[in-house]
Amino acid sequence: MYHHAFPARRHTIALSMRSTLSAVALIVLLTLDVSAQNPAPAALQRENLGPAVNSPYDEVLPMIAPDGKTLFFVRKGHPENLGSEKKDDIWVSERLPDGSWSAARNIGSPLNTDGFNFVCAVLPDNNTLLLGNQYMKDGTQRQGLAMTNRVGGQWSFPTNIFIDRLGNLSELSEYTMSPDGRVLVMSLQRADSIGGRDLYVSFRKADGTWTQPENMGVGINSAEQDVTPFIAADGVTLYFSSNRPGGFGSNDVYMTRRQDYTWKNWSMPRNLGYPINTSGWDAYYTVPANGEYAYFVSTSDGFGKSDLFRIALPEDARPIPVMLVSGRVRGPKGGTIPARITYERLSDGTEIGSATTDPETGEYKIALPMGYEYGFHADADGFYPISQHLDLTDLSRFDEVQRDLVLAPLTAGSTIRLNNVFFDFNMDVLRDVSKPELERLARYLKEHPTTMITIDGHTDDVGGYEFNMQLSRRRASAVMNYLVGSGVSAVRMIARGFGKTRPVAPNDTDEGRQLNRRVEFTILQE
Repeated sequence: MYHHAFPARRHTIALSMRSTLSAVALIVLLTLDVSAQNPAPAALQRENLGPAVNSPYDEVLPMIAPDGKTLFFVRKGHPENLGSEKKDDIWVSERLPDGSWSAARNIGSPLNTDGFNFVCAVLPDNNTLLLGNQYMKDGTQRQGLAMTNRVGGQWSFPTNIFIDRLGNLSELSEYTMSPDGRVLVMSLQRADSIGGRDLYVSFRKADGTWTQPENMGVGINSAEQDVTPFIAADGVTLYFSSNRPGGFGSNDVYMTRRQDYTWKNWSMPRNLGYPINTSGWDAYYTVPANGEYAYFVSTSDGFGKSDLFRIALPEDARPIPVMLVSGRVRGPKGGTIPARITYERLSDGTEIGSATTDPETGEYKIALPMGYEYGFHADADGFYPISQHLDLTDLSRFDEVQRDLVLAPLTAGSTIRLNNVFFDFNMDVLRDVSKPELERLARYLKEHPTTMITIDGHTDDVGGYEFNMQLSRRRASAVMNYLVGSGVSAVRMIARGFGKTRPVAPNDTDEGRQLNRRVEFTILQE
């Protein structure tokens, strides 16, 4: 998302910019006649992020983490930048409990080098960054993309990304990545572009490389320049900049929403209007998951030093609500276990994303969009994942929730709760949303052919003793029958029902009764 990386090619792009620096400097909300004639409402006034973030040098290209707590940006020509020429380095600041920002610090090597360094996207786990440029072992850079992960409190040496037929070392582009890490959107000018630069999409393949960029179509692209895309944490809302007719100035920020999974069917792009857009060059918006603010670059007079600002977004300009889920991965007795978080849509079992934990603290973050039931769990060698479940079909506004994820050791005697196995009230027929959980157990049993297990059903204390015993036994048998149908030998499993005789919580609250209604399996022999 950053053209400073190769300034010699900058002038080939037909954007109305005076120079590379002035293009960034003119980015958003200049103090122009339009603002004097139509003063913005107090709630929509821009806010300078202050001296902890801004310095006497130019600050450009902000990228806010989805949780809104970490801000990555580029500081130009600062004495603490790496390399002899002090070019463009990545700096970082954290939001403090009082809402202010910590003193910015240089993120250091290996992300900062002698060249031009910048962040294109921050994934929801806050442990994964998409970086501009490819990183060579000799310390040089080439045009393209790379990924880095937080390892042991440090950022790993970036791993280069390869996109089919992009011409990784020659085509100038701006990039953003979907929150699940599976889709890239970029701005390119190619033979099939409608006019100037268009928005293209590329998908991650099983081998880690990326598909050839595909034009996203006339529904989103124009005959003019469509640039600086940013995918919000909902994975549906896209902000970009364009100089198409009907705008306020040379470039305006537009918003559109994805209509299906092809990434080529979009709602009609909507100009976000004044004061978000001005008669200047407005672009490079970055928005956290809650959509409360947009972060951007601006100058006081359009030609001076650039600072970082934010502006409150009206409700209709925000991303679709998401649930930001965070917590810690731990073992049954505590402790930190590095793990990979996977989340899936339970209605069809589709895995829709993954994240990595902080290797020091075991903490994780994921963003789940409204409208579906989700399952999520942690994976680590030698452990079985105990899943969690969230029903967001009725989510209507951004929210946050804490959920620790527990890993059970794969040893004889371990009892593991199947949290995402569901039955209708007083019934023993498995609901369809149970399939991802049961398929995961079936895979484990087929990969460990000597493992023997019991499958145990439990109820709360509502209803009679005999009814609950029979219901819990029938539910355990339903799970066993599903596993047999998936190819697991019946002789390796015993289905049992314990009714209300083995509660794990008091039955005097809804929460306690819910914990007592469960299906578990216990490893008899590994």
